[in-house]
Amino acid sequence: MKKILVSISFIFIFLLGIVLFYGESEAEIKNNGYNQLVNTFESIDSNFKFYNMKANAYLDKSLEKEEMKNICMEIISNLGLEESNLKWIESKKDTQTQVYAQIDEKDRNISIIVANKGKNESYIIVDILENKVYKDIVDIYTVVENTLNLYCKKVDIYTCMAGEYKKKLQLHKYDDILKKILYNMNAKEIDRVEEENFMSVTAFSKLIKTDYLEYLGNKVNLNIGIRYSENEEKTMVYVATPIIKLDY
Repeated sequence: MKKILVSISFIFIFLLGIVLFYGESEAEIKNNGYNQLVNTFESIDSNFKFYNMKANAYLDKSLEKEEMKNICMEIISNLGLEESNLKWIESKKDTQTQVYAQIDEKDRNISIIVANKGKNESYIIVDILENKVYKDIVDIYTVVENTLNLYCKKVDIYTCMAGEYKKKLQLHKYDDILKKILYNMNAKEIDRVEEENFMSVTAFSKLIKTDYLEYLGNKVNLNIGIRYSENEEKTMVYVATPIIKLDY
């Protein structure tokens, strides 16, 4: 009898270990793509300018105003920020209610919108702009995704890191930057748009295990933009997943 119990216990522990191993591996694999994105950004030797993260979540139900405020406060709290710094704007038009929360600091701006879109439909939008540090981008991504997953299984997150070179780069340098990013991200170029002082490339990276988009019949989860500004006399480079969601 003791042998049977020992065997059952061993099998249970073994199976539990497998579950935990694969659960952790999935999370690690997901983060590895973002970590590699950070490493790749560092490899192109640009001066960090900012990163922007936009997250969208849709709910198949309407929310009360108090629920909306609680969601905003939960996101802020999980990000490790003070609720006392929140600025609130509430609005209501017909059946549509919206709560807007913002923290505007010297090096960071975070805005959250929670609103009813219809009778049984709501959405949450989180927009983060950080211009001082980028090392925590993987942690921020995880916090935002995990928090929004409490309300919605499907969460879309767009992340863009921007750097600058304080000079005009030659066209061959554009190609050097592009090749390095594609190589480091194990990515295949899908499409390219080139104009004077501008280049935009969409690609698919095998390392990024998060969202992808369909473009020209192909999967796309990496977007690279390079642009020279004559007014600022600087060359900007953008590395984003799955695509760049800001004007550049």
